[in-house]
Amino acid sequence: MTTPADVPPANRRSFLARLGALLGGSTLGGAVLGAQTPARTDGPLVHPEDAWLDTLPRGHRMVFDAFTLPGAVNAGRYCGNWLYSNGIGYGLKPEQLGAVIVLRSMATIYAFTDAMWAKYPVFGQQSKLSDAATGKAYDFNPFLRAPTSGSPTQGVQWPQLASQGVHFAVCNGTTTMLAGMIAGSDAKAAETVRLELASNMVPNGHLMATGIVALGRAQEKGFTFGCGG
Repeated sequence: MTTPADVPPANRRSFLARLGALLGGSTLGGAVLGAQTPARTDGPLVHPEDAWLDTLPRGHRMVFDAFTLPGAVNAGRYCGNWLYSNGIGYGLKPEQLGAVIVLRSMATIYAFTDAMWAKYPVFGQQSKLSDAATGKAYDFNPFLRAPTSGSPTQGVQWPQLASQGVHFAVCNGTTTMLAGMIAGSDAKAAETVRLELASNMVPNGHLMATGIVALGRAQEKGFTFGCGG
């Protein structure tokens, strides 16, 4: 199995180009998460892979879509403002509100723990940002750290949102692509890496077939759409 440093620069640069198919949500680009027969209902089909969405509060529901770094920052800020506004404007508590942030395409890298960022430099490379403290590519997920001077997250922290009940839907299609970049041409090793990433997601993280599928499933279950970008 190769490491990110062994992946040719041309392959790393092609990451954004290869995400094109995923943006349309028509291609998984990797392993299928489940293939169980959906239940029959009078509305949309019901799939066990989406059951976690049903467990979230139903007082009010909103899903925020993020597919870029600025979009992830916006989604986090909008989500936090939504929770706060429902509190001061309506006296609602976070446990009455169902909130999901979808991390897909170029924002998928922010769905994984510091341990994965430290182990696989591809995450820091794909962020195309330098840690102001070291001048080097990030070796930790900046959305999992307290705000520091020059932080690209502008104060947005996933653990803070997760503590208020926010959940994260993570794109398996892009996760599979990242695993392939890490493992190179070894398909078996790539699947091992994908499973490792799936086991090391941010708090309240859920791997979904693709981010665009997660966005659709959430709206089918009564979550109002909010654009992060």
